[in-house]
Amino acid sequence: MDWNLKTFLRAAAGPAAALATLVLGAAPAAAETGRTVNTRSGPVQATVRGDMLSWYAIPFAAPPVGDLRWRAPQPAATWKTPIAASKTAAPCLQTGPESPFRARAESEDCLYLDVHAPAGKGPYPVMVWIHGGAFTTGDASTYAEASPLVSRGVIVVAIHYRLGAMGFLAHPALRDSGGSAGDYGIMDQQAALKWVRANISRFGGDARNVTLFGESAGGFSVLTHLASPVSKGLFDKAIIQSGGYGVGEQLTQAEMETKSALALKTAMAGQDLGAACKGEVMTAACLRSLPDAMVRGKLMTAYGREVGNLVPSVDGKVLPGTIQSIFAAGRNNRVPVINGSNEDENRLFLALNELGARFTAKPPNFDPADRSFLMTPAAYVAAAKAVEADQGVPATDLTERYYPLSRFGADPVLQPSFAAAAAATDSTFSCNGINISARIAAQKSPVWMYEFRDQTAVPIVGAFGGRYVLSLPQGAAHAFELPYLFGMATAAQDAPQKALQATMSTYWTNFARSGDPNGPGAPAWEAFSKGSVQALDVASGGGVAGMTADAFRDQHLCRTAWSALTF
Repeated sequence: MDWNLKTFLRAAAGPAAALATLVLGAAPAAAETGRTVNTRSGPVQATVRGDMLSWYAIPFAAPPVGDLRWRAPQPAATWKTPIAASKTAAPCLQTGPESPFRARAESEDCLYLDVHAPAGKGPYPVMVWIHGGAFTTGDASTYAEASPLVSRGVIVVAIHYRLGAMGFLAHPALRDSGGSAGDYGIMDQQAALKWVRANISRFGGDARNVTLFGESAGGFSVLTHLASPVSKGLFDKAIIQSGGYGVGEQLTQAEMETKSALALKTAMAGQDLGAACKGEVMTAACLRSLPDAMVRGKLMTAYGREVGNLVPSVDGKVLPGTIQSIFAAGRNNRVPVINGSNEDENRLFLALNELGARFTAKPPNFDPADRSFLMTPAAYVAAAKAVEADQGVPATDLTERYYPLSRFGADPVLQPSFAAAAAATDSTFSCNGINISARIAAQKSPVWMYEFRDQTAVPIVGAFGGRYVLSLPQGAAHAFELPYLFGMATAAQDAPQKALQATMSTYWTNFARSGDPNGPGAPAWEAFSKGSVQALDVASGGGVAGMTADAFRDQHLCRTAWSALTF
């Protein structure tokens, strides 16, 4: 069990979503239309957004509905009238109502992508973005403001993929001719990458220079493509952002089928589902005929509860083994890689807990000066005992030896939250992340590692009416690096933060261009093979500079508390 995702990832319930202000990069209304591009399937017309052109809602596969539900994606139908959308297509179905990151107005018909490109002719390096959201939430519209990257001479393609039960449910009735089932969401990503190879040159992109990048579940997706034999040759470089969190938790196909069957049984109980679903045996025809309302409601919720921390399963086709075993055997796809994580990843999840508790208080309480909603010392000890039961690290070692409250500042009210977040960050992201970098370096593949460390980063959760309503400082929490690559919070950033955004977006686009983040406009970044991790911080926090990999391991207790973690 990862400390955060099963001990602390209890996202704020129900209406708390209204309070969690995620600074979205939604596209502005179309000011004027731009050039029309003829893809292999049909024409698409751009929206002009200053020096950037955006083509929205381009189908890269057929709608996965009806008989195509829970199948590998199929080719999109051709069309003749130009698609002239001015915003991202509907997101894929999301799991449950509780997450503040849930995208609204979702649909099963969701296999579309957006292309954001410079106005020139190119050819430009291509960066394909896979959104995060625990494989249960998220969409491409959040990343529509891609100008920090596009302005540096790259094309950004943001894709949708099936989520939750619609993307990862497996059942014996759904097995393909080879006997595999599940991981349809990863197949969607592979279909999008094939679309990019076939079409991006028409938008001014270099189809032979494609970088795959993603954060959180998107980062885990990148790891999956590095391991999947089906993804071989579909991309040329990879960037993993906070993607190492579930490498020890992949289910076998049999385990996923068992959990999926239980979720289906729960969702279908007491429902009149028509002739296709009569009798005790679930058939493919029955499952593909389930009503939309039941699928988007009862099934998505039941599946999320049954599976828990969802990551792609070992289906035998997309993944013939666990990601860890594939890398250990040297069977992974080898391309240049940037890999990294954030210094305070798990403070985001504790912030979500606090937000939910504040909202459900009677009456709701949004006074950050009232710090009674923070984790208590007793709750910290209880969480440590849960980790001991699951991971084998003695609770007393966690609370007294490795993460004593005295390590975490002089404020006793904040100490338990800081200690719990540090332990979860280290065990879930940091140590897994550096183990991944070490494995790639041992294979003699180019890899650069970073840690995002800006303690002044604009929070993406906890702002309401322009006011921060939480007691917990989030520091450099999970996903807080995203506004330094996309224009999500540019208006809220101060000059040092904008300078860090310029440096980070330069690194990312240098890497997309050449396979090396180094180049004009950014400080030198040594490869991980030289024992270095690049700290990404504002000047007041230490700036952008190298730190030793050993210092990183020591800070995150990778050689003591979490020495049993391997990759």
